[in-house]
Amino acid sequence: MEISAIRIEALKEIGNIGAGHAATSLSKMLQTRIEMTVPKVWLVPLPRLPEALGQLEATKVALYLKVEGEAPGKAMFVLSVKSAQLITKTLLWKSELPDIINDQMAQSALREVGNILVSSFVIALSEFSRIRLQPSIPALGIDMIGAMIDAVLLDEGKLDDNILIIDTKLSGLEEMEGMFLYIPGEGSIDKLLGVFGI
Repeated sequence: MEISAIRIEALKEIGNIGAGHAATSLSKMLQTRIEMTVPKVWLVPLPRLPEALGQLEATKVALYLKVEGEAPGKAMFVLSVKSAQLITKTLLWKSELPDIINDQMAQSALREVGNILVSSFVIALSEFSRIRLQPSIPALGIDMIGAMIDAVLLDEGKLDDNILIIDTKLSGLEEMEGMFLYIPGEGSIDKLLGVFGI
């Protein structure tokens, strides 16, 4: 199915709103100015998700939560290990990059950051569409991105045909890249955009 240009523009606007919320909250948390831009927003057919992610064996940090409400789904924010270490180093006032695999405090800090990042985009979806969405408490994963995506896709519930991906760039500490994924339940994208007739 071809994705209409007007839908992509609407999703870009959602991405920009979410990035603005996330940057404001992260700036307060890290006590430094953080800017987040959205270079690309795309809807990827579910069977082509592995191809879109690339390097499925690369170890990544993923913050995952379930979205309940009128357009349910699953949401993730994916960061490189280095980006996650930079964020936790700043947040915990560490002199060196923390061991995020074994350091429980670093993992707790990442969950809090993940709550901000993922929830910011979920709230943006809700604000833009005026459809009630409620994010759950985020879970943290540090593993091969392919394995984590497989686990999320195999979780309960029927999925929509397309996955929303919002590429992000964060600057303020060092330039970092992240990726927000919204894996909608069946019919959820149509509900989110259908209120505008798109």
